[in-house]
Amino acid sequence: MALNEKVNGSYQFYMGEDFTPTYILVNKRIPCIVKVNGKDECKAVKDKIIASYGKDKSVVFSFDGKEGEVKAEALDIFDEVLLREEKELKERKRFDLGDLEEIMKRLRADDGCEWDKIQTHESIRINLIEEAYELLEALDNKDRDMMLEECGDVLLQAVFHTQIAEDEKDFSWGDMITALCRKLLDRHTHIFGENHADTPEEALMYWAEAKKKEKKYTSNTDAMGRVPKNFPSLLYAEKVQKIAKKCGFDWDTVDGAVDKVREELDELITATPDHRHEEAGDLLFAVCNVLRFYKVDNEMALHDASMKFVRRFEVVESLATRDGKSMKDYTLKELDEFWNEAKRQGK
Repeated sequence: MALNEKVNGSYQFYMGEDFTPTYILVNKRIPCIVKVNGKDECKAVKDKIIASYGKDKSVVFSFDGKEGEVKAEALDIFDEVLLREEKELKERKRFDLGDLEEIMKRLRADDGCEWDKIQTHESIRINLIEEAYELLEALDNKDRDMMLEECGDVLLQAVFHTQIAEDEKDFSWGDMITALCRKLLDRHTHIFGENHADTPEEALMYWAEAKKKEKKYTSNTDAMGRVPKNFPSLLYAEKVQKIAKKCGFDWDTVDGAVDKVREELDELITATPDHRHEEAGDLLFAVCNVLRFYKVDNEMALHDASMKFVRRFEVVESLATRDGKSMKDYTLKELDEFWNEAKRQGK
């Protein structure tokens, strides 16, 4: 008996070569039959089944006119396999975007989670910022497990906002995915269009050109005005300066930017109390300009410098308090000697 005759109702049918690509997402809510051609294809289909359903998934297979049922990890040679996802969500071993969408819809349903279903775009707004910074920390620490978790948490925020929008009949999951794919296709004109890029810089240039065309900027000021105001201040300054550079409003060399830092520092030193805030901002903006010339990530540079200060301060405090004293018991010169010791230790 053919495996399709064992299915009541509709089912998906794949040839092995069409089933195995990583970008093919299987709808596990519909029975799936995969027909293979050769031993190599059996291995590829087995790997895809394990990736999609888990190694403990029960699989009905046929080979040389005979049928059997084994766990996915025990699959060997077969002509075709039948897959059904019959378990409850909480019992599944592997999940995909379809499962994630189903979970979010359930949480936001009328009889869903009392907290999730009352959230709005505004009420969970700050969560995205927090999760993004936690992911950055995982990346900085090269912590694989933390990275895995935090990538999911950042994705959850995008998914949550999309579900809220769908509930409000604003836009759907399909709209969101379509908009993202359209952007990737339209902005990579050197991949999906007629342009050609040999370097990352050229690729970025074509991306910027496509973005400018897509956004329909009316002027460079318009482009600056669309830089998100919620960016960290140093990042915001860098974005604005890069737009100015593209239209030629920039120093010819870093020397001009360095001179500007000296000028702004002098103005801060001589400023009245009422003008210090303004002059301090001008100084930081000028320093950001210098770092841009040197291709230094200003956010990371300041972050790393702050972390270095904390490490060295820990050594200073340890040395100062080892005999039961307080840091206040030392002169600044003595504390500075401890600081130099921390530097010698490579902190």
